[in-house]
Amino acid sequence: MRRNIAIEMLNQTPVQDQQIELVERKCLGHPDSIADGIAESISRALCNTYIDQFGGVLHHNTDQGEIVAGESMPQFGGGKIIKPIFILLDGRATKEFKGEKIATDTVALKAAKDYLRSVVPELDLDRHLIMDCRLGTGSTDLRDVFNPEEGKIPRANDTSFGVSYAPFSDLEKCIREVS
Repeated sequence: MRRNIAIEMLNQTPVQDQQIELVERKCLGHPDSIADGIAESISRALCNTYIDQFGGVLHHNTDQGEIVAGESMPQFGGGKIIKPIFILLDGRATKEFKGEKIATDTVALKAAKDYLRSVVPELDLDRHLIMDCRLGTGSTDLRDVFNPEEGKIPRANDTSFGVSYAPFSDLEKCIREVS
């Protein structure tokens, strides 16, 4: 099989030689970071469930999700939550394999709540949060890509793609160490 991976050098002034460098760092409490953390936690929990039950990772993608802002009355040292935050967990998961049903929604809800407890312990999940799970099932052609019984190296589907850059600039290293 012919590979179509391309590595290309940038033809520009290196960041460390430029007069200005901007770095945006969304820390753990930022909604984007929370959404990403929840998605990663759900994926890890599903992987563990699939491995425990079937010996390998089954098809899933949990990189979708929605955090809808609540409403608060902040004040120094505290405040009140007036309207709860709404979190929608969505994406795709294998919900049945070889005739055995898999409690994917239960796994996802627990993983999301465990993550939130670890990152935002001040949040009362029973009073300040409404969470719903709407994981769908993947298309059969993608589900068939992930079959732990084949004993093959796990494959990625056609939507998996990566871009990278190295090394980190001095400012990027500093920001990562601070956060």
